[in-house]
Formats: sequence, C-alpha cells, structure tokens
Amino acid sequence: MFIGKVIGSVVATQKVKTVVGKKLLLVDVYNAKGGTNELVSTGRSAVVIDALGAGEGDLVLVTQGSSARLTDVTGDVPTDAVVVGIIDAIQMGRQEVYKKQS
Repeated sequence: MFIGKVIGSVVATQKVKTVVGKKLLLVDVYNAKGGTNELVSTGRSAVVIDALGAGEGDLVLVTQGSSARLTDVTGDVPTDAVVVGIIDAIQMGRQEVYKKQS
C-alpha cells in the first residue's frame, strides 16, 4: 500500500465495459521522509479507482497489484490500484504529521 494525495480526476469517455461508471482519481504518491517526520511527494502519480468517494485534497491509502481487485467495487475490473482508505490522521513517532481538516 501507499499514501497519496488526490490531485485531480481522470475522465475517459472510451473504456472497457467493466470500468464504465467507476470514478478515476489522479493521486500524487507520498513518502515518509526520515528524520524530519514529514510526508513528501515522490514526484510520481498514479491513476486509481475510487472505492470510497475520496475528493481532491484528501490523503488516501491505496492498495496495488492483485489485491486491488479484491474490493466490492473492483472485483471484475482490470485495475492495479484502488483507494481503500481516506486518511484521518498520521502519526510518526510521537508527532502527528497529518490531521484531516473537519
């Protein structure tokens, strides 16, 4: 799994039948920066299927590979990445490095 920030959506008018109706998100991949207790962008992005209703600006938990096809939303979908969590808070050591705004 990886942590990412939703930076947009992807619209594809032509796609395979099993992807029709699925919300596609553009996610900036994040990494924990050792020593500073920060989350930083890796400079990579991924297109993922949204199984939970995440929105732009949300930090999300994304699973990849064959596990991405184990959700109720993606069981029959040819995907290798799906949002499986919308993150409320992240703590590194004793420091809270992220807390979702209400």
